Amino acid sequence: MKLLLQTAALMSLLLIGTERAATAQEPAGQPVSLDQVADCVYLVRVSNPAQVPGRLQLVRATDGAVLYEQASTAAAFGQKLNVSHLADGRYAVVVKLGPATHRFALDLHTTQTRSARLISLATPGR
Repeated sequence: MKLLLQTAALMSLLLIGTERAATAQEPAGQPVSLDQVADCVYLVRVSNPAQVPGRLQLVRATDGAVLYEQASTAAAFGQKLNVSHLADGRYAVVVKLGPATHRFALDLHTTQTRSARLISLATPGR
């Protein structure tokens, strides 16, 4: 009986260890992330553990023109996108993984900060 309990306990530990190992290999959170890393610079990261055909695109929303494209079947891929050279307007970062599509809207517009500073030009009286 004692040997049977020890065997059952050992099997439970092995099963728990196996479940944890499988969970650790699965992607945490969303399969696609888009983070701003600097002014007008974005980092796109794609987790693709099934290694299905994937495609990363930067698209101009007004006419659908593809401005950048990367295809991959790697388990993880991505790209740093610098959009500072693009004209003001609406764009989209589109990631297709198999049948799933992830779309991030990007609205670029130039802003100018206007400031004023008073500088005294008066000369001290004599």
